[in-house]
Amino acid sequence: MCGRYDIEVDPKTLAEMLGLDVPDFVRDADFSPGDTGPVIAVGQDGQTKVVLMRWGLEPAWLREKPKRPMFNARAETVAEKPMFRAAFKRKRALVPAVAFYEWTGKPGAKTKWRFSKADGSLLIFAGLWEARDRGDGQKQLTFTVLTTTPNADAADYHDRMPVILDAQAQKIWLDPEADPQFLLEMAAPAPDGTLTVTAA
Repeated sequence: MCGRYDIEVDPKTLAEMLGLDVPDFVRDADFSPGDTGPVIAVGQDGQTKVVLMRWGLEPAWLREKPKRPMFNARAETVAEKPMFRAAFKRKRALVPAVAFYEWTGKPGAKTKWRFSKADGSLLIFAGLWEARDRGDGQKQLTFTVLTTTPNADAADYHDRMPVILDAQAQKIWLDPEADPQFLLEMAAPAPDGTLTVTAA
């Protein structure tokens, strides 16, 4: 699972890292479901863009806001679950992050752990996005982060971790013509040694 991540990076710096224009956003070291931040997606014009979206997927057909934010989607079932399958076919996204967090221990005495790239580069999560009519003529853009089974870096801390994509996989994930079965195979745990873990 991934319920918090760090996107405390200057928009200009993020633009340089991604090679894309990045709109101004609120930098947040503890980005949470319901917050709005940068997401990479392919627009209707076929161009790859960075767009601000709210974390917690809301499909276009949904009449009411979900009781709890759909901030994660299991990679193993994303192609068949009604909440995610349309977005998986048509609206895949990349979610940039500096790090993500998990907690261990008993309530009231939990330790917060920070997971970042061992080489210091950005984490890029596999995601999905949707555009839902807000009722005022505007669209509410929302997203979710895919999760998978943990690699050796994360296994001692949680039974899930975000799907982290390398540069080649990122291009394929955004390709509207990509084979869905191949995409699911690609949503495997990151190689062991990808992450550095520190107490936050």
